[in-house]
Amino acid sequence: MNPPDVHLLDLPNEILLIILRKLNNIDVLYSLLDINNGQLDILAQEKTFTNVLNFVHTDNISLIDRFCIYILPRIHHNIKYFILEPVFMGRILLAAVYPNLTELKLFNFERQIASKYFTGQNRIIDGTCVQDDILVYMPQLHSFTFYISTYIDSGDLRHNIARQHINQTLINIGPQNATTIVNRLSRSVVECSIFSLPFAFAYLGSLGNTFPNIVFNYITYIVV
Repeated sequence: MNPPDVHLLDLPNEILLIILRKLNNIDVLYSLLDINNGQLDILAQEKTFTNVLNFVHTDNISLIDRFCIYILPRIHHNIKYFILEPVFMGRILLAAVYPNLTELKLFNFERQIASKYFTGQNRIIDGTCVQDDILVYMPQLHSFTFYISTYIDSGDLRHNIARQHINQTLINIGPQNATTIVNRLSRSVVECSIFSLPFAFAYLGSLGNTFPNIVFNYITYIVV
């Protein structure tokens, strides 16, 4: 006597959740949400799959389109933590209102990309810029992990590139710790880097000859 066929959807929800939790939550949402199956639709909206969304190393345009058009507007109230790269940051953050978003982590925020998100020219990205151009739009955010560098002409007297002055502007971004490194790359070019503490990235470029009194737990590549 042959045993009856058992399909995935015949399993209890508790067993389905155990199986789905072993998968990437981005894949779960992309594959199961809004596919005209009520049982899977409810399971995919569990907080396990919707609280933290990591889009780093995602280059599937169809996936991003589906999230921005259909998925994020449905689960926006559950999202507490985004991990993003700048290439899709604008689309994702503008896809919905995120009333419970409290953490935002950005990776690979390179010089050319940074100029798209911060207004003004050969301008220093300091704490005031971070507050006015990013954080003001996310009032519930309590943790922002960042590392941003600006390269400027040191002969431009419009810029105040004193480390003490830039550190003072970092007070604007709230209670979290942050600091700056100012490094002269040549007679005419100065690099100003601002970053959150503790430093969460594996790369630190152009440190210069002044090593700050900071513990870098995750760095695997550094330029001195």
